[in-house]
Amino acid sequence: MRIREFALGIGAAALFGTAVMTYPTWAAKDSSGCDRACLTGLAEKYLAAMLAHDPSKVPLAKNVRYSENNVELPLPDGLWRTVESIGVYRLVVADPKEGSVGFFVKAQENGAAVLVGTRLKVVKGQITEIESNVPRLTGTIGGGPSSAARVDQLGDSPRKQFTTELPAGQRHTRDQLAQIANAYFTGLENNTGDKPPPFADDCMRLENGTQTSGVTVAPGGTPGPLNYNCKEAFGLGYYREDTRLRNRRVVAIDEERGLVYAMVFFDHDAVIRSYKLKDGRTVNVRNTSPWAWGIHELFQVDGNGKISQVEAVLLSVPYGMRPAFGTGVHLPSPQAARDGFKEY
Repeated sequence: MRIREFALGIGAAALFGTAVMTYPTWAAKDSSGCDRACLTGLAEKYLAAMLAHDPSKVPLAKNVRYSENNVELPLPDGLWRTVESIGVYRLVVADPKEGSVGFFVKAQENGAAVLVGTRLKVVKGQITEIESNVPRLTGTIGGGPSSAARVDQLGDSPRKQFTTELPAGQRHTRDQLAQIANAYFTGLENNTGDKPPPFADDCMRLENGTQTSGVTVAPGGTPGPLNYNCKEAFGLGYYREDTRLRNRRVVAIDEERGLVYAMVFFDHDAVIRSYKLKDGRTVNVRNTSPWAWGIHELFQVDGNGKISQVEAVLLSVPYGMRPAFGTGVHLPSPQAARDGFKEY
């Protein structure tokens, strides 16, 4: 699959102003030989094969490539050897036009909880690329004890906004959906609160299965970024220490449900030690050295073109790490361009 560059202006005229945009050229037709049901079925076959620790149980191309947490591995290796059960939770984005399917599932690995975000590329009914994010949770973050208790709020099924089809007249084009997802990343990068992304009133974000927006403040507690809704937290200017959101890629889109499956790295250069919010409060940055998140992130965009639901599978990775794959539509990071950062 060839790589397409997505050159964005300041914003789409219909959503964010009047700037002119150049959109990517999406696949004109299904080149995967696999429709929505086929892609979803292949995802299930993939999971069953992984659970059986047997790659022969799923149709893999001869030169299939597998990466886990952005490191290329042979099959079977990594989670393919250690997974012992897979839960019923499924959040799936099937994209026949791109021959791609992305999905989030919950699993157990040697008695410990893991989340799995995976993107499969399908050509002529065979899987050619596998790209997984596998954060080890509960007592096994980074292979050692967890520093904080985790509350799993995913349950057994995704939020209804992720699974409900939008009325035909309220659906957005693939280009518009990609632009809206990119507005989230651009809004986070060096955020000052001046240009928050388009958020719906019901916006909720879950990261690694735990709610990270709109959380009730504990009695006697001081509100922080987790306690505000999506729009409020961005508008106050939180997250300024997220200094470079790069390697932004859209790998699957579902126009019927308004879903975007994206991948991104959040770099934190540790130069910013404190900053002021719009309400005058000071945020002190705790991390003392450069670090990064590697993220698979899924957005649901409502009929008004606003981000309603966000779900992410993320883990800490080396600062400046790049993805094992360049597949997908590339979305620009203004800071990466300023820094001269070679993204691929």
